[in-house]
Amino acid sequence: MKKYLKLILASVFIFSMTATAQQQTPPQGQFGMRQQLSAKERAENLAKDVSLTDAEKAKVEAVYAKNDTIFTKFRTEVSRDSPDFREKFKALRDAQDADLLAVIGKEKFEAFQKLQAERRQKRMNNN
Repeated sequence: MKKYLKLILASVFIFSMTATAQQQTPPQGQFGMRQQLSAKERAENLAKDVSLTDAEKAKVEAVYAKNDTIFTKFRTEVSRDSPDFREKFKALRDAQDADLLAVIGKEKFEAFQKLQAERRQKRMNNN
C-alpha cells in the first residue's frame, strides 16, 4: 500500500511540475500583442540608438506623445477589418515620420530607419 501511495505522489508531483513549466510564458498585452512602450521610453531608445541631444530627445518625446493620442483615437474609431485601415494607418505613420525627420534631421532619421529595418528582418527570421 505504501508503495502505491509513493508512486501516486511521485506522479502527481511530476505532473504538476510539467504543468507549471509550460505556463511560464512572458506576459503580453491585450489580445496577445506586445505592449507598446511609452513615448518617453521610445524617445530614450531612439536617443540611445542614434545619439540624440537632450533637446532633440524632448522634441521626439513630444512627437511620440502627440501621435500616441492620435493613434489611440484612430484605433478606437476605425476597425482593423476596414478596407482602408492600412492606407489611413500608413498616412498617420508617414506624418509621424515627417515630424521625426523635422526634429532629428535626415542623417539620424535614415540611421533610425535602417535600425528599424534590421529589427523587422530579425523578427521575421525568428518566426
